[in-house]
Amino acid sequence: MESQTLHWDHPNIKGPELLELLRTSVPQSLGGVIPVTATVLTLGLYVKGIPTTDWIGFAGKIARVHPARVLIINPLSADGDETSTQVDAQISATITYRRPNDPPILFSECVQMNLKGGLANHWIDLVQSLIKSDLPAYLLWLGVPPLPGFRWDLLSTGFTHLVIDTEQTGLGPWKTAILTGKPLGMLVDDLYWQRLGLWRAHWANLTDYPEGLWTLTHPDKIVIEWPISKATGWRLLVGWLMDRLHWQVVDVEPSYMTVTTEQGNIVPIEIHNADDPAFSFYHGPYILSSQEIEDELQSKLHQGSDVLYEMVDPCNLADPVTDVVKLLNRGHDQLFDQALTALILNERV
Repeated sequence: MESQTLHWDHPNIKGPELLELLRTSVPQSLGGVIPVTATVLTLGLYVKGIPTTDWIGFAGKIARVHPARVLIINPLSADGDETSTQVDAQISATITYRRPNDPPILFSECVQMNLKGGLANHWIDLVQSLIKSDLPAYLLWLGVPPLPGFRWDLLSTGFTHLVIDTEQTGLGPWKTAILTGKPLGMLVDDLYWQRLGLWRAHWANLTDYPEGLWTLTHPDKIVIEWPISKATGWRLLVGWLMDRLHWQVVDVEPSYMTVTTEQGNIVPIEIHNADDPAFSFYHGPYILSSQEIEDELQSKLHQGSDVLYEMVDPCNLADPVTDVVKLLNRGHDQLFDQALTALILNERV
């Protein structure tokens, strides 16, 4: 299959002009031929405040797996004329040809937008007009989280999914979006939750051993060590355990919490700051410890001084493109919603 990529630079154009260019540039370049569109989704990348990056290259790698209209949204300083609707736009389109006499196929598009003046604050209307209708629309928010009062109700009329990364930002800035998004029809997914899938799968494999199953599901105590800058990670994992095992939160403090099991037993959970993430489950004479060290997740089940068994899994060292592609392959993960509801969205601190 042959392909070619067309490029256009359009500095200082109006918002409506950009929409018209997306409608007409490819047919004009193909001598009036209207291509068949292969796009399966719209992917927005919100990149305000991130140092110069080859976003077009980043978008192109994703579009090779998921043909998409990729919208790179970069609001610049809003200083100056608030009524200005100017945008510096770079547009590219990949055209493929299956057979000599078949019509060309518009495989993917990428639109990088540096938004100026009033558009830096009021970019939602312009971006919504560029979203492909009747297809999923994901917004990967890579820049600085929005301030309180952001209009999620407006954004949700265009984007069906908001993708965040709480490993980088924490959860706090996103609570409003998570709480308000679902009733508005906008689902929220977290790349950090996806990376923590290794822990969940690792623990699930440990339950193949009777002692591991009992220690994980009926602990007397849990001790957590986790980098304070990435505290959302342990909270998500505890929330997942609570949802799966039907535990209920009793109290939550910054370094201590308690839950009750389905049988009514109280389980204290200690939280300590550490460089490497680790969980330890205590049950009678058994201690099940899991720790992420360098590129491995390691677990050992101790009975006193004896190690009954151990398990090692390689950590996922995927790059950001692979993270996004995996999420698009999977779609929305309802377990993420359930883990959040079980603990984080009900925290009183």
